[in-house]
Amino acid sequence: MVIQLLAVSTKQMIQLNEIESNYLNLIGNKISVNEFENWVYKSNWLEDELTEDEYIDLISLNYKTSSAKYEIGKILKRKLDNGKFETVKMINLLNTIIERDGKEGEALTKMYDLYCKGYYFLEDLGLGIGLHIEIPNKFGVEYYHELNDENKNELVDSVYPSAKELAKELKNWLLVGDIKLSGEREPELNRWQYIDNRTTKDKVSRVWKVSNTDKQTGEIRSKKNLLMDNNGDFKREKGDKESWIKRLFKKKKPNR
Repeated sequence: MVIQLLAVSTKQMIQLNEIESNYLNLIGNKISVNEFENWVYKSNWLEDELTEDEYIDLISLNYKTSSAKYEIGKILKRKLDNGKFETVKMINLLNTIIERDGKEGEALTKMYDLYCKGYYFLEDLGLGIGLHIEIPNKFGVEYYHELNDENKNELVDSVYPSAKELAKELKNWLLVGDIKLSGEREPELNRWQYIDNRTTKDKVSRVWKVSNTDKQTGEIRSKKNLLMDNNGDFKREKGDKESWIKRLFKKKKPNR
């Protein structure tokens, strides 16, 4: 059984089978361990998909222990594609930013966190915008979670439509395979690994401009965030704020 989880067109989709879909819902807290257990007992399809040992381990597992999710993952490891899972989770975060479902502030801070953990293709959205959300330069607090709801809304509003445009672009790259998440971490530094198949033009930042380089080595010393003013706030064009960011993205748009 195959479930089409995400689709933009008939050529852009991520497919999850029943095992993958239920396990992803479990680790994403969309279903409880008890609900997953009930699915295991009721599924007529599961026994045919697993080895005899895997199936016996799954139906005999004690689902009431605190380690149940971990044990389920161990049993189903052979059937799970970690790269696919990480891609789905990333696209779900990007959809939150695009659709503004009320959790976009948290999703933007998560983008900064993921950038720091190895997803360097998030330099524009994660470092360029997410850092500004995670560590506000005003309101008298250090971190986003310390803000009241009114200040959170004001802060998040200030990064739109820039955040939406960048999220839409990233989502497309993931769906067409220009960026492929492996679901694996580098052993030494524990950073997320990925394959970047984008063209050189696609990799050009929409947000950052090199402002200082070492004259001898050519090493970049500093960059300027084009979306921010000299006070560290996101630029707002009076009366036509969306057209300003649209023009910037059009100017910096990759050649597709």
